[in-house]
Amino acid sequence: MPSANAGKSWERLRSWLRRRIDQVAAGDYSRLPSSFASDDGLVASEAYTTVLIAMEVIEGRRTTPGRERRQTDRDSRSPIPGPP
Repeated sequence: MPSANAGKSWERLRSWLRRRIDQVAAGDYSRLPSSFASDDGLVASEAYTTVLIAMEVIEGRRTTPGRERRQTDRDSRSPIPGPP
């Protein structure tokens, strides 16, 4: 069972990511490494957004795209025969 501190850390991470995304959107690249600032923060913003999406998947608030289709494909396949 997750501790209260783990929950607080999770929410702090979410808040930090959102602040960074907002800063990049506002044109504030001061906290980004120069390699990320050179593309107007696009890579950093995409990375932060990806982490937020991953957090939602872990929490069960979002499913990964295509998951339903892959499950249907698995269900429709015949089982692999076992050893004789």
